Amino acid sequence: MKKLIPLLILLALLITGCGAKKDPPPATFDVTGTWEFRMSEHDKQAIDYDTGTITFTGTPDGGEFTLSSDNGLEISGIYIVSGIAFSFETDIDFIVQGSFPDEDNLFGSWEVSRDKGGLWTAERQ
Repeated sequence: MKKLIPLLILLALLITGCGAKKDPPPATFDVTGTWEFRMSEHDKQAIDYDTGTITFTGTPDGGEFTLSSDNGLEISGIYIVSGIAFSFETDIDFIVQGSFPDEDNLFGSWEVSRDKGGLWTAERQ
């Protein structure tokens, strides 16, 4: 009987630990469409690092984006939205992630290297 108790505890832990995978929450806002963005560096927030437009095509939860900056940067990739959080994935080392303060604004951070990054905002057009 003493050997059976630890086995029952182990079995109970195994069953409860292998619960169903939870899906991420759906997007709170629909990001699709064209947005105007502004990037600034961490230590120079009053100065524009870059500006331009970004277009999201797909569903509110994810799809493709195309970013065209005034400095000539052209980036495309996929976007993912969960609740009020968003992130971009690209083939290059360009990371953007953040959240929606409201349905017409995005706010977050960007990074291209360990030493180069800053704040990123966008407004729906």
